[in-house]
Amino acid sequence: MTSPRSAAPRDQLEEADRLRQQGKLDRAEAICNALTRRYPDYVAALHTLGLVYLDKRNYDLALNCLVRASMLDPENWMTLTALSMAYLRLGATEMAAQTLERALAIRPGDAAILATLGEIRREEREYELAEPCYREALAVDPHLETAAAGQALCLAAMGRNLEAAHVLEAAWRQGHRSLNLLHVMTTLPAGVLGIDLLAALDALAARQGEAEPEFRNTFAFVRAAALDKAGRYAEAWEHLVMANRTIAARCQTDLKASVVRQEKSLAWLRNARFASIEPGSETPISLFILGPSRSGKTSLERLIGSLDGVKAGYENPIIENAVRRTYRAAAMPASTYLEELPAVLWPAFRENYRKDLLRRAGQARVFTNTLHGGIHDAAIVARLVPNSRFLIMKRDPDDVALRMYMTKYLAANSYAYDMRSIRDYLRWYDQMADLTVEKIPGICRIVHYEAMAGDPGTTLRQAAELCGLAAGDIGATTCGDDRGCATPYLELMHRP
Repeated sequence: MTSPRSAAPRDQLEEADRLRQQGKLDRAEAICNALTRRYPDYVAALHTLGLVYLDKRNYDLALNCLVRASMLDPENWMTLTALSMAYLRLGATEMAAQTLERALAIRPGDAAILATLGEIRREEREYELAEPCYREALAVDPHLETAAAGQALCLAAMGRNLEAAHVLEAAWRQGHRSLNLLHVMTTLPAGVLGIDLLAALDALAARQGEAEPEFRNTFAFVRAAALDKAGRYAEAWEHLVMANRTIAARCQTDLKASVVRQEKSLAWLRNARFASIEPGSETPISLFILGPSRSGKTSLERLIGSLDGVKAGYENPIIENAVRRTYRAAAMPASTYLEELPAVLWPAFRENYRKDLLRRAGQARVFTNTLHGGIHDAAIVARLVPNSRFLIMKRDPDDVALRMYMTKYLAANSYAYDMRSIRDYLRWYDQMADLTVEKIPGICRIVHYEAMAGDPGTTLRQAAELCGLAAGDIGATTCGDDRGCATPYLELMHRP
């Protein structure tokens, strides 16, 4: 049998790509690194190594490989497409779009490029624009799994869960069985998907054989979600404890930094004194829906989105983008935290925000944005963003703690992998919420998830009043109901 080292370079590269697609990223990386050391200008090896690093979420190394590959082969549309993804994951959405335009000029109508365009728009939380990109990609290549997953995520984010289920079921019928696809399936409400997820996960584990640590960790989260939906709570908890412990161990440095920022924000807000709020203008109302992760912000946004004149912005990065642009224009090192922006740059920030708001909101009178981290600087936003309004979600701490613990986040949320740090975070968030209402009382309200789920109509009327909108005939309004989700886990959650 020929060993990988003695095989021809092309054969080694094909083996590396096969391993990458199976999720065996360490082995794929080793083969590609050996090839690029031996052949520094081997474009295909650089390209594949870049894909491996994208899959491993090591975006800096992915960028290095893909920029070099593109330098050696500037007309390679596949490399340009992958390079745009590296830019996107590093937060450079404008550069990602420009790079993808070059790829489209070389290869018009390509399914992979269209799907990547969907990724860029989804990253900006422009789901209404992203979903048609994925749909068009699937029309060109019905077997493109990434496009199916992306379209389903967009549809689910817009509350169109049945359509998302149909897309995922179509991908399933075509034979797709990846962990990523199954992970997306577990995000849908129970009962909308006609697939036995536990059986599918068993089959995947049998095919996978010896898996790498990151695959096993994600698999544990996905299996826990499937077990939860099946009512097998004790088994789900075992998987959650194992999966969260692994991430919590490597998040300690980030967690300490997060706690320091929390304490700093709380101390500042306690001592802050605010003059009159910046007067309104002709810009739309910016309605910021704040609350801890998994507290029901999306449900509230969908509820408010049923009103005429409201456009959902989802969890869009409009604040962060305006902060970055402001720093760049001032030739200063950038920070994504608004509370660190010098006061002398506030007018520039306000203008950058206004331009992006008008582009995103269109003709809408109210533009919503769901943020959990926005609690740090909500009082500053109130001063800098004309016509700003705030709704802050509160939810039963056991329910929200469980839903956090069941989530594997792409980034941040370092507190979410240990029950003690989750509860500390929720206590801090409650303090920040109450203080924020105290500091900006005229434009800020608390919304309790339990009250919203029990009587969505009343919550909708309160939100409409805050924004000066007519609620009209609300009728039979619904917003989903996840109350009491922690009940089967309470004994397990409160063990030392």
